Amino acid sequence: MKKFFSIAAAFAAAIALPSGASASTLINGGFEASPAGPGAPTGWATNNAGLVQVVTSFNGGGVFTPYTAQEGAQFAVLATGAQNIATVLTQIFNLNQNETISFMVAFATTENPGETQFNDSGAFGIFDFTNLANSSLFSQSVSAATSQAGPWTRVSFTAPSTGSYALNASVRNVGDGIISSYLLLDAAGAVPEPGTWMLMLLGLGAVGFSLRRRKNLRVSFI
Repeated sequence: MKKFFSIAAAFAAAIALPSGASASTLINGGFEASPAGPGAPTGWATNNAGLVQVVTSFNGGGVFTPYTAQEGAQFAVLATGAQNIATVLTQIFNLNQNETISFMVAFATTENPGETQFNDSGAFGIFDFTNLANSSLFSQSVSAATSQAGPWTRVSFTAPSTGSYALNASVRNVGDGIISSYLLLDAAGAVPEPGTWMLMLLGLGAVGFSLRRRKNLRVSFI
């Protein structure tokens, strides 16, 4: 898995930062800026545009109960292709220290859970260019799946330092190149940053102080 993330990160760097261009903040995390249909979503890059699509719902050709968007109206679907060649969707962007991003991820397959010959897998992670570190946020496979269509799973990442990061979503066929598996990706609701939490706590403290002051009021009737 570490080897795969390293390959994905190298792929991201090669296609998203040509000629020393600087990274940008996250673009189109909820895939709303993209028209529904096949191809790399706006702001994202892929190694196989024919296996990536933006959808409003997805049922794996009628095999699954339809998945629906978790944030907004659209999400991305990556499909497996040739045997042992991952389909990758990636984006390089900037994060400030302690800034948090979160996504909803799901892995769905038309194979039977517990198979050993075919072990398709899906993954979602982030690569830190400052520390050259991989963080696996989501990993699922056919053999580890409890059902053919796994649930949406929320994952979050908080930047340890200000710098450039790469999101890497991937899915691949292992042992066959015929039966399809899918990785679904959508933005989750915004996670309050530490500064936001502090403002909320200060607000609650102010309310509590105000109520306490009111208890000490004395009313006299003449």
